[in-house]
Amino acid sequence: MNYVEPKISKSAFHCPICGTYSHMDWFHFGRNHAPRPYTEAECSHCKKCSLWLIEETENRNGYETPTKGIMLFPDSGIAPLPEPDMPADVKRDYEEAARISSKSPRGSAALLRLSLQKLCKHLGKDGENINSDIRALAKDNILPPMVIKVADTVRITGNNAVHPGEMADEDFDHVSSKLFDLLNFIVKKAITEPKELEALYNRVPENPRTSAEKQDAKNRE
Repeated sequence: MNYVEPKISKSAFHCPICGTYSHMDWFHFGRNHAPRPYTEAECSHCKKCSLWLIEETENRNGYETPTKGIMLFPDSGIAPLPEPDMPADVKRDYEEAARISSKSPRGSAALLRLSLQKLCKHLGKDGENINSDIRALAKDNILPPMVIKVADTVRITGNNAVHPGEMADEDFDHVSSKLFDLLNFIVKKAITEPKELEALYNRVPENPRTSAEKQDAKNRE
């Protein structure tokens, strides 16, 4: 399913701790019967809690319901968790981008552009030009052609994040949130799925596998 980002008072979203889409139970803090400006969401899957600072509330049926707030813990931002097979140096930039995404969408977009450059190097390209690297990966059938259009958004957004251009500041909040999905998609398509197919292929008995390899080589002649 599509990623549902955490939001204060929302009944369900992807847990920022375990990454599972789950129902959330909300608990408010109080002292001496006085409300405190904090609330926590307990994930029904992992039973762990995220901590939120309440910024605004609204009276609903006699109860003050938080309508705006900042997640204080975990300090990982509201972006989806990185794919498990994401290379370590790419993951570091991805997680930093996630931590600052709500405070600095412009800085987050610039870091995600850097993450994509590093990922292209891991996939055998030079990492110098995102535009040409993505097109080469699509030409090699490592990525679907549609990724080219989406990656252009990363390149343009990242460039404008460093060098102000045509995009308005308010555009970065929307665009940068989509770039996390793009990084995860590329990792899944170019790293995880080939690894899973290789593992599946290696489970085939040796004789049929050798026969298939010989037939494939003959077909290429």
